[in-house]
Amino acid sequence: MNKFSHSIRAKFTLLFISILLISCLSALGIVIIATPNLNEIITLEINRDVVLLLTATVILCAVIGSILMFIATKIISKPISYISDATKEVAKGNFDVQIHYQRKDEIGVLAENFSLMTDELKNIEYLRKDFMRNVSHEFKTPIASIQGFVEIIKDKNLSREKFDEYTDIIIEEAKRLNNLSTNILRLSKLDNQVIQNKKVNFSLDEQLRRTILLFEEQWSKKQLELEINLEKVDYESYEELVQQLWINLIGNAIKFSHENGMISISLKKNGDAIVVQIKDEGIGISKENQPRIFEKFFQGDVSRSEEGNGLGLAIVKRIIEICNGSISFTSKEGEGTCFTITLPLNLLG
Repeated sequence: MNKFSHSIRAKFTLLFISILLISCLSALGIVIIATPNLNEIITLEINRDVVLLLTATVILCAVIGSILMFIATKIISKPISYISDATKEVAKGNFDVQIHYQRKDEIGVLAENFSLMTDELKNIEYLRKDFMRNVSHEFKTPIASIQGFVEIIKDKNLSREKFDEYTDIIIEEAKRLNNLSTNILRLSKLDNQVIQNKKVNFSLDEQLRRTILLFEEQWSKKQLELEINLEKVDYESYEELVQQLWINLIGNAIKFSHENGMISISLKKNGDAIVVQIKDEGIGISKENQPRIFEKFFQGDVSRSEEGNGLGLAIVKRIIEICNGSISFTSKEGEGTCFTITLPLNLLG
């Protein structure tokens, strides 16, 4: 009985019988009410035959209709049962399930959306596994390096020069681990938390100048020439997030620049938007790597992998999304890269 009460076919069949009986009885009632001299007509034999015929017709219609309705609902509910079974497979972690239902009715739309869902879940699962694999690799490398050099410096016969060299390596690897942890936490927060800080009004050009000064030691060491062209712009947004945006982009421009090269940084208003360009004349990005530069942990230049962890541009992209902006770039291997950031101009007052 419980199984019957949860069956769509049974519910449709009972609903059909109820509607059919109510319709027939209502029609019969209307005929009787509308007929004059009802008592005289009922006494006639021919009218008794008509009543019997009508009753038999109603019963026969109910039986035939119920059978047809049961078959129809079985056909309708079959793909629903199929989708239900497929959903159980997805719940078990099998995202390769596909529903092949080509009709354009509501169930067809449901089947199509189900397939889209499994495709998205499959992609998310792949990204999760890839993320965990990259995280474990990025942590394992500096930890192994630290462990190895700590074991070496335990040697009491080690010269002072070698001791200082290995200690510096341990310090650098520790910094690398710290930066990796910081970036992973920052990216996780950007991906999963609603920004709680309120928007504030600040000078965007002054923020860019302060960021450039933060890297003075790095660009001075490479003897880079800076070409700075900043319009006066007051901007309303999340100040700390935007600061991290420039830190990542300007830091990359310096890191991938050749010695005695040039970095150009410009800021201007363009209608209701702000456009910032950060251009270097460094190593550039190869064509095959360009579609992947915003992926987490992707590092196109393997020779410089020790200088980063491939999260900088992923953080940049997420911050720009939060600010409702956009980012594009042009790059040619061996000639440099130019990033263009467009942000909506939100002014206070």
